[in-house]
Amino acid sequence: MAKKADDAAVLGERGVALIASIVNDMAHLWHPTSGLDSGIDGQIELRDSATGEVRNVRIAVQSKATDRKWPGETDTNFYYRPRPTDVAYWLSSNQPVLLICSRPSTGEAYWRSIQEWAQDLDARASGRVAFDKHRDHLSADTREALFDLGSAAGDRFTPPGAPRIPEILLANLMPIRWSLDRLYSAAVPGLNPRLLVEPAPGARDGRIWSLRPFSEALLEEARAEDLKEGPLDGWRESSHPSDLDLVRDLVRRELIVEHAHWLDWNRWKELAYFKRQHDEDWQPVYYHWSPGAAGRAVVSPQKAKTREGFTSYRHDAAEIDVRRLGATWYVQIRPTYLFTWDGHQVSGHHDSALAAIKKLDRHATMSQMLRMWQHLFSEDLTLENDAEEPPISLGPLVECRAPQSIVDKTWLRISPADADSTPDEAQQSLFDFGEGDS
Repeated sequence: MAKKADDAAVLGERGVALIASIVNDMAHLWHPTSGLDSGIDGQIELRDSATGEVRNVRIAVQSKATDRKWPGETDTNFYYRPRPTDVAYWLSSNQPVLLICSRPSTGEAYWRSIQEWAQDLDARASGRVAFDKHRDHLSADTREALFDLGSAAGDRFTPPGAPRIPEILLANLMPIRWSLDRLYSAAVPGLNPRLLVEPAPGARDGRIWSLRPFSEALLEEARAEDLKEGPLDGWRESSHPSDLDLVRDLVRRELIVEHAHWLDWNRWKELAYFKRQHDEDWQPVYYHWSPGAAGRAVVSPQKAKTREGFTSYRHDAAEIDVRRLGATWYVQIRPTYLFTWDGHQVSGHHDSALAAIKKLDRHATMSQMLRMWQHLFSEDLTLENDAEEPPISLGPLVECRAPQSIVDKTWLRISPADADSTPDEAQQSLFDFGEGDS
């Protein structure tokens, strides 16, 4: 009697062959399982394409092939429901296990790390392994992601990875230099001092505080009395939270006021943001920090979706924190955006637009923004204010040394749902900078 191979067995072999072909395109090594079916169809042995180095470190693969639709399949998603015994077996492995679902007839293959999936307790409880066709597509481009594949706590998986090349990282901290170590205060009876010295006022116990002497006009308008002046160092070195908060407020206010030509303060979002520079509506604002360069659009009108014209503004903004680390004070800059209706009032779509653009921002964008804020708070400070020595100045961004380079694409995976749901106004914010990363 002739031997037979049923259709399911042939389909399974075709699925494994497709995986082997893709792994070969990655320049990794594929080792099929031979003998009895153990629930693992093969192993991927990672290979560093730069050096050709191969170590005896492998990722297990379970192949599931079909010629039909997957459960819950749409143009963007589907799911697979493994048997609980299979899940328990995969999670007992001392190496990561990939579940790869494929459709050999179309050449489609998608992957999920079972250990990574199992860390989501809700997903594990549902019994469904969800796949995103864009994010989880298995192709030659997936090769780098395998180096940083997460594994369970008990795993002993240490992939060879890329060569350990040291890299200089730029922190978002600028050290504060205290030029005039003085503190000024005045009593303001019967008035709310926070309304007098926006943004980020130094106000406490019915008094207003400043790193500079108060102007006569302010003192007269506020009907201030009991003026005091003293050294600042006691406050800077204090361990009392209210003293440290006062120093933080004063430094933040000094930066905003000193750069009032460019910046304004939004008290609701607690952000410093670039403000409009034109009397005429819907004009972009550019900040230049390199001679001859186009500069960066720090205020950008946002086009309307359903009619001609514009509906709002996108402003470059930053969370400005002031921190003491050891004996040194730093200004910490977290670049972000502010969306407004008219250049001042926060727009109703601010939160959704901000969430969308944050998903698209990459290292180059954040690096450019951080360097721009560094220029504004350091070089620009001394260029525009030569007449009077400021009470503080900022040093350049702190550099630190990492033992190994960091590559965005080895860890960052964005789904099409995130990309497709991005509002037009957020996409328009990803523009060419017109100058190098110098």
